[in-house]
Amino acid sequence: MSRYSLKPLPEHSDIFEVAVGWDPGLGTFFVVVFGAADAGRDPVVRHWRGGQPRQIVTLEELQAEVLPYAELPIEIVSQLTGDLRDCRTNSLQQLSRFIARLL
Repeated sequence: MSRYSLKPLPEHSDIFEVAVGWDPGLGTFFVVVFGAADAGRDPVVRHWRGGQPRQIVTLEELQAEVLPYAELPIEIVSQLTGDLRDCRTNSLQQLSRFIARLL
């Protein structure tokens, strides 16, 4: 699983962090928006998408979820593209090994 932290938009001083990433187990991108924490408490999850299988399957869908809270820099888009590609490559390799064992 990958996870990247994004800086909230300036107008969202009530947001502590916007986290995005790729979850290969669920086959989905995810976004979690954490509100600012009160003293001595953990930040509250204010928005969470991508916790269900294949809930966000494209970077365009992820961008739409992130846009109200943060900018998704091209560098992070590149990383996420690589995470998705690596996951697909690993899955194909595992499938090939499994088939080879059956033969």
